[in-house]
Amino acid sequence: MNRLEIMEQAARAAGQFMLGANSGVTTEKSNVKDFVTVADIKSQDLIRTQLREHFPEAVILSEEDPEDERQALYQQDYSGFVLDPIDGTYNFKRDMRESAISIGYVENGVPVAGVVYDPYRDELYKAEQGKGAFRNNEPIRASDQTDLRGANVATSNGYDDEAAIRNLRRQIAIHEQTGVMPWTSISGSAVLALVWVACGRIDAIHHTGFKPWDNAAALLICQEAGAITLALQGEPAKFTDAALLVGTPKIVEQLNEIFHKLPKELLT
Repeated sequence: MNRLEIMEQAARAAGQFMLGANSGVTTEKSNVKDFVTVADIKSQDLIRTQLREHFPEAVILSEEDPEDERQALYQQDYSGFVLDPIDGTYNFKRDMRESAISIGYVENGVPVAGVVYDPYRDELYKAEQGKGAFRNNEPIRASDQTDLRGANVATSNGYDDEAAIRNLRRQIAIHEQTGVMPWTSISGSAVLALVWVACGRIDAIHHTGFKPWDNAAALLICQEAGAITLALQGEPAKFTDAALLVGTPKIVEQLNEIFHKLPKELLT
């Protein structure tokens, strides 16, 4: 098996575990909305064990690792795996069935392979740099939506109240500046929202609060599906960026113009 196949196998195994896991046992992290379940840790360990069997020397960092270890992700020359064992933990705890597993591989600070698995829909998204994006082995593309009227523009919740407020203020600003209020999606899983951009279910997402483990696989999948990936202030996105605008080209162009008229503090 090649690297992507091994990543796919690990994601599917973690997904099967997740479907039968008890979501109710949690430990609080930064606040009452930010917690880790026992299932997060077990999913992380399952994925790490499978990857280690094939890549014993590889660096493997996960959302649930200590913060001082995760700082390595922000080094320009970081190379290794980046895991989100359950993205959408709040959804998982509440049995909302909108959560996913993300495994990315980064070389010198650039994602080159990624897998996202939604076990509830049995949908596996994957991409390798320069080879296109796929869902269940079928090619996917970002939507061809060009008009904000009728567009599906997502943002997301956040563990940081102020960041969540900035997300909502940007969404409202779309209407204030254009007179158009696009359909608003808030899934509670940043990873799922990104791959839904890649397959055309969502036309764009803007969000303050992305983490490297949200982005390492899903940003690559979006790029390979033809989506535009920008930091909220307009420069090309890096997988370590927290404030992002990702979507189909014409919608991103319009949103980028709108957002550049906003106070800078709403773009961080």
